[in-house]
Amino acid sequence: MDRSAPPVDLLLITGPLGAGKTTVVNALLKQSLEEGHRISLLINEFGAVSVDEVLIAAQRPELADIASLVNGCACCSLRSEVVAILAAWCELPAEHRPQRVLLETTGLADPTDLVDLETEPALAGKLRLAGCLTVVSALTPLHHLTQRELVRHQVALASLLYVSKVDLDPSQAMAVESELRCAHPDLAIVPSRLGIPAQGSADPWKGERPKPTESHASLPRHGYRDARVVSHSWRGPIDPEGLERLFRMPGPPGHVLRAKGVAAFQGWPLREDGSDRWAFQLADGRLEILPLPLRPDGTPVPMVAVVIGRNLHREAWEEALAALE
Repeated sequence: MDRSAPPVDLLLITGPLGAGKTTVVNALLKQSLEEGHRISLLINEFGAVSVDEVLIAAQRPELADIASLVNGCACCSLRSEVVAILAAWCELPAEHRPQRVLLETTGLADPTDLVDLETEPALAGKLRLAGCLTVVSALTPLHHLTQRELVRHQVALASLLYVSKVDLDPSQAMAVESELRCAHPDLAIVPSRLGIPAQGSADPWKGERPKPTESHASLPRHGYRDARVVSHSWRGPIDPEGLERLFRMPGPPGHVLRAKGVAAFQGWPLREDGSDRWAFQLADGRLEILPLPLRPDGTPVPMVAVVIGRNLHREAWEEALAALE
């Protein structure tokens, strides 16, 4: 790397499972690309399959680069891989080096151990932490904000906080925003819809560097260790009503925290863009289904489901997912 070149800006995106981080990431990518920035994306997902990488790669083929880390957490077990990927990007020739990097953590990650990445010997002088954008859903139960240490860490380390999905329940959104403002009066808190913040809000790339306080540093790290994941690949279309029943009715044993994936649905025709793929996600008790285009080479995105939860009965969930086909 040219030592006279400006450092690569890194923006951390964190927040609980299902908060809407990937939607925010997509909006930030779109804005940076429209502004002419070369930008890369590093995604950390819990489980063996990176659904978010598949979804974003299909919609943002113009990215400078995209990488995913699975089966671990960027803040601890995969930290060395995070450093290696960032260092490799920083060392690229000027015409290929990203000017910006988004690092989206899994919702089960504690960002406390990521805010010092720029001090790593391999990244010193090459990387600048631009800020930490935390996303919290407006549908979050209020007691989660005060009683769940992981959520408290994610909020406390934010340089900017988006309250997402404010259009789905305006009264609950006001209650969540009020709770957050009382607990963090100096934090910039912005409502957002479809990943886009209110007009005139702060630029997340110009946030102050988050610093863990002594009280936060002394708290135990909370992350993915007590969670389990079940992944299943489908070969053909699945039953859309069966998918809805699986997540809305009492199903296989275990407490589901999050589910997402890509599917083709039986009886649903090809869309005008030639794709039969749909992205689905379960978050905040809502099952959402959105159209997913073909990849840039004209091929469809692989069909897969990922279920994250506690005490999941793996065999029962795999059987239930397979039965949808």
